[in-house]
Amino acid sequence: MEQIRVTAKGSVSKTILLVFLLGVLFLVSVKVIDLDFQKFYERLENVPEVIGRMMAIDLSIVPDALLNLVTSLSLALLTLFVAIILAILLSFLAASNIAPNPYVAIFIKGFFAIIRSVPALVWGLMVIASLGFGNVSGFVTILISAVGYLTKTFTGSIEETGTEIIEAMRSTGASWFQIICHGLIPLCITAFTAWITVCFEMNVSESIGLGIIGVGGIGLLLNQAINTYNYGQTTTIVIMICLLMIVIELVMTKIKNTIKFGKTN
Repeated sequence: MEQIRVTAKGSVSKTILLVFLLGVLFLVSVKVIDLDFQKFYERLENVPEVIGRMMAIDLSIVPDALLNLVTSLSLALLTLFVAIILAILLSFLAASNIAPNPYVAIFIKGFFAIIRSVPALVWGLMVIASLGFGNVSGFVTILISAVGYLTKTFTGSIEETGTEIIEAMRSTGASWFQIICHGLIPLCITAFTAWITVCFEMNVSESIGLGIIGVGGIGLLLNQAINTYNYGQTTTIVIMICLLMIVIELVMTKIKNTIKFGKTN
């Protein structure tokens, strides 16, 4: 009983210390970014006026918005297909339990760790500076982010779920390609599908966000509406983007459930 009390007291002390440290970090962060709460409260009175202006719909922008939505979706989908192919190849070379060369595996993991550490917007600016404005630059930018994300997640799935099947197939004399094709891919397909659906949603979001720096699609149209203070068009485009993301979420969830159900059967 005494030991339990001592343990409980230790847990409480650690919790208090953790809360204190988090509080200190919060205050330090507020100081570093110099939050001006007074100015924030002063400008709150402008919120109702802005919201009132946003309560407008401009249906004249719908045809152009639909066309640009198709452009953004096509860009995200095309990028996803290419990224899946590249990521599957790279992930099997990078997974520690199946990689043919450990040095190549370390290099791939390190390289894509650097890729993921740089925001997509920065890559977009660098690509545009090299290739110019347009959908080609958007494709390359999103591809960089998508390959980095899928390679990391695919590699993690292979390392988490593939050890036992790899050892079993190696004991029967299976080759590297046989282990991958007949052992790992069927085993990891559900996890891969989940990561792919998330990546597709990210690609769509990035294709919209990159409109800020001149990539075509619905993001560029939204940026133009915002820059011209056209609140009606801005609201209409935002609503269409939200509806698109809801539809994508429902479709992706349906796909994941279908694959999961088919695998269990």
